[in-house]
Amino acid sequence: TGGITLASYGLVVTDASPWSSADVLVPLLGGTALLAAFWHAERHARDPLLPPRFLLDQQRALALTAIALSACGTALTFVVLSLHLQQARDWSPLQTSAAFVPFAIALIASGRVAGPLFGRYGARAVTTAGLGTGAAGLAFLALTRLDAHTSYAYGLLPGLVLLSAGTAASFAGATVRATEGVPQQQTGLAGGVLNTAMEFGPTVLFAVLLTLGSDASSLAVTGAALAVVALLNHRTK
Repeated sequence: TGGITLASYGLVVTDASPWSSADVLVPLLGGTALLAAFWHAERHARDPLLPPRFLLDQQRALALTAIALSACGTALTFVVLSLHLQQARDWSPLQTSAAFVPFAIALIASGRVAGPLFGRYGARAVTTAGLGTGAAGLAFLALTRLDAHTSYAYGLLPGLVLLSAGTAASFAGATVRATEGVPQQQTGLAGGVLNTAMEFGPTVLFAVLLTLGSDASSLAVTGAALAVVALLNHRTK
């Protein structure tokens, strides 16, 4: 926890301080050192909290990556669009909140539909489709370049709906993929790792994206990452 927190803070402050400054290097290197120490300790512990080999399973690693990226894309979109609507378009907090209502509706609807789709197509197909849909939503938002003159209904709304529908499906499918085949004595470990991946996305990955400087670039890079993971997930049994 300390390592992730320090590393995230070090990345976030690059917006105000140069990479070579102590404000950036001290927390960034400190966080990296703590994470490295944790990994070393887990490799040599008789009864490790997080056995490294547990994360090296290809299916589980891809599923956890999908969860982290989906959580990151959702958090990034909320922050970027909330600021954009209020600062660039002078929308009130109430109008901004209303703009995300379709996002919430699509999220709930997609989550309800994902369950029955597992039985017909399997968790891998649902996860892949969700990641691809989320990537398309982020790409759509990035293409608008968040221009203040872009229509909400025709410019921002389609990307929002695609992103929420995709992330809901990918979350559901990746959760199944991450916990599938886990021995009974490791079910708690699987749940803990799953929750950690959900927190890792909106912290470390989000902080990394903030260093890109452009909101549109951050959306585009996240969408590209989702597309890559979707392709890898499709090829993994």
